[in-house]
Amino acid sequence: MRRNHKAVALGAFLVMVCSCTVILLLLNRCFSDPWSSWESSQSDSSAVAEESRDKKEAEIVTPSAVTLEEDGKTPVYSQVPKPILPTAAGCNAVSPQQGRESLTDEGMAQLYDAISEKAYRVSETAGENQLYPIERITVRGSSLTDGQVVQTLTAFSHDHPEVFWISNRYGYSTGDNRTVVQLYAVAPASECQKLSKRVMAEAEKVLQNLPGGANAMEKEITLYKTVIQNCQYDDEGAKDDQDWRAHSIVGAFLDGEAVCEGYSRALQLLLNQAGVPSMVVTGTAGGAHMWNLVCIDGQWYQADATWDDYGEEPLYRYLNLTDEMMSQDHQLYPQANQTEELKGDQVYNLPLPTCTATKANYFQAKGVSISSFEDIDPLAKAISQASKNGEKSIQLYITEELDYDAAVKGLFLDAPYQFLNAVQQANLTADVPVDYNHCTYVEAKTCRGVVILLSYEQES
Repeated sequence: MRRNHKAVALGAFLVMVCSCTVILLLLNRCFSDPWSSWESSQSDSSAVAEESRDKKEAEIVTPSAVTLEEDGKTPVYSQVPKPILPTAAGCNAVSPQQGRESLTDEGMAQLYDAISEKAYRVSETAGENQLYPIERITVRGSSLTDGQVVQTLTAFSHDHPEVFWISNRYGYSTGDNRTVVQLYAVAPASECQKLSKRVMAEAEKVLQNLPGGANAMEKEITLYKTVIQNCQYDDEGAKDDQDWRAHSIVGAFLDGEAVCEGYSRALQLLLNQAGVPSMVVTGTAGGAHMWNLVCIDGQWYQADATWDDYGEEPLYRYLNLTDEMMSQDHQLYPQANQTEELKGDQVYNLPLPTCTATKANYFQAKGVSISSFEDIDPLAKAISQASKNGEKSIQLYITEELDYDAAVKGLFLDAPYQFLNAVQQANLTADVPVDYNHCTYVEAKTCRGVVILLSYEQES
């Protein structure tokens, strides 16, 4: 019997080690005076600059191949208990199956089911590659290509963010009408178990804090904000293909630092366990990137928590966008079901629903509607309420009645200086006045939104 041995890098798992081109977290603790602030004289309101945000180009790191060992040695495997996923009170958790359902090939489906079983059988001893072998899988009656193996592993990882320990490297061989796949873990079984328990405990704390009776979008906003508030972008992890924690829910939940994959998988897990369907998607946004699709009231939207991370206060510029909106600076990788021949070195998405609805776009659903320059009362009331609640930002939605660019100028840069007038009106009764001179704004033109980052006089 002649067998063809191959070793391949997990192409579809590039997202496990890819770095994300993200908007820098423009925080005072990291940078000195990184944003422009508004200035106005007492005699007149001078034009002010929009806050600018730099982008950081991060490299994409490709793992080296792992040789499928055939030395006759059989590792001793230990059982990692399957994580007990917490569920938010009063919610019916969603069990992601998009990956499993996307596998129409019988051999790929068999491999997926075998991974579902064997992923929890992990060695306590590392091999020569410093990875921990997972019990080997044999799929009989099918000789899978490297592209099919890669896509099956992608399908499993997209369905199971809680199985964080599977490495981006693997080995496989085909021959005699069968496929043998060797997976590896990034940590020994005992460590996987400990980390899993800790992660689930942290996830449970988050889910327990969801407000009772919240609808799907309210849950989404709360979880989106929680992930961003408790995690910061890991620039070093983006450059280090050995830093698996930053690319997983471990980094997001336990370390407080992660790259795009950590953000996306953490948000996916929390949303699904709160009864809000979510999946992860991959593509490019200056560099290889991962973000989420979220289903609100039967309609799918795109969301990117990584690019909305401004420290303690999310910007919401990328919360619930349509495909067209997101495509302005995010490009999805091809869908596997639309590709004739899967390649092992190409990253694919699962079959994706279309995102065309705008009802749950954050600015349209929650922003202050600006439809004319005659009435500043809605904006003044929003500022007053934000001051009362100690909120750091408000969001505006420029309605279709107005030209977006002209509206932004009229709000901040030219007469009638609507925002200045609204601040002055709100400050007449505010316990904590807004400091106009140190407020800033960020445009979200794609969805006709504006984010105003508030500053208060006691903070200046």
